[in-house]
Amino acid sequence: MSFQWTFLATFLYCEIVVVITLLLPFISPTIWRTLFKSRLVAAFSAGSKYYFNFIIFIFGLLFIDSIRELRKYSNIDAKELTTPHSEAHAHMKEFRSQRNFYIAGFALFLWFVIKRLISLLSAVARKMAESTAARKQAEGAHRHLQEAMQNNDSDKLNQQEKSTSSGQGSNFIDPKEYDAEIERYKKEAIQAREDIEALREKYDTSVQEYDKLCNEHQKLQNKLDVLAKNESAKDK
Repeated sequence: MSFQWTFLATFLYCEIVVVITLLLPFISPTIWRTLFKSRLVAAFSAGSKYYFNFIIFIFGLLFIDSIRELRKYSNIDAKELTTPHSEAHAHMKEFRSQRNFYIAGFALFLWFVIKRLISLLSAVARKMAESTAARKQAEGAHRHLQEAMQNNDSDKLNQQEKSTSSGQGSNFIDPKEYDAEIERYKKEAIQAREDIEALREKYDTSVQEYDKLCNEHQKLQNKLDVLAKNESAKDK
């Protein structure tokens, strides 16, 4: 095996190890996202686009060369197979061309698979972080709603106690003051009801957003499972 095919075969084995590592179930997408954001990976990813295109270019050339050799040694003239040695030599070259074709094809394919897996893991980790933030926001809105309802109840009790104490202190009630007090209580009750409704709508929206993020996370997880099954089937 020449140098370029030895290098390509070694790169293919490394790609298989990377794919298997990315598909390990006990490593969460959050850990991968933390690793992808590290300084070393960030420094490497600055020119990742050029590296990716350069490797695709090299693999593409080797893949085209393997197709050329495959066609060359698949159409051997029968006149050249005059002796058993020449026939064995021709079959050996044909076998090598087929081997190089599969090595180049799988190396090029797994390079795209690795890039896709990294993007999917990053997207899943981002969705998980957004769903966690939405859940915390929904819980905070729910606690705020409960506190507002409790404060509203305590305000009503205080108003009743004040009205009772003022009634006991004096037997005369000014109708204008009484009407103004009632109107003020009505406005406060309407404002409190509007605040509660706004908080309830915010809570419902947060819950819907959290459910949506959970569904998107499940879809991405299903895609990762399908890719893992396809890779395991191809390895077999």
